[in-house]
Amino acid sequence: MKIQIKQIKGDIVELVFNPREEDLRVGENLTLRENGSDRGLIVQVIEFRTVSYPSLVQEMLQLVAEDGPAPNPALEPEGLSEKSNLKLAIAKIRKVVQWQQPMAVA
Repeated sequence: MKIQIKQIKGDIVELVFNPREEDLRVGENLTLRENGSDRGLIVQVIEFRTVSYPSLVQEMLQLVAEDGPAPNPALEPEGLSEKSNLKLAIAKIRKVVQWQQPMAVA
């Protein structure tokens, strides 16, 4: 998964990540580069939030209820444990950058 941009609002970037895969810290600077482009952002992590998936949980419980006996709330739907471990990093844009393509030497 690595780090994925959820949204950009003004000078704030919301990044979704799995803390088991990435170890981000408040104050850390990250370079985000647009796929297939020479444009990017330098951002600084300013806070963390927990990502919740209430609509996903509700949808999964409805599917289980339609296909079989009533779901046991003590049982976790398959695949939910991985999604519930995701976190949201709030970062502030510090600089917009444009990388120069290296010049070919003849």
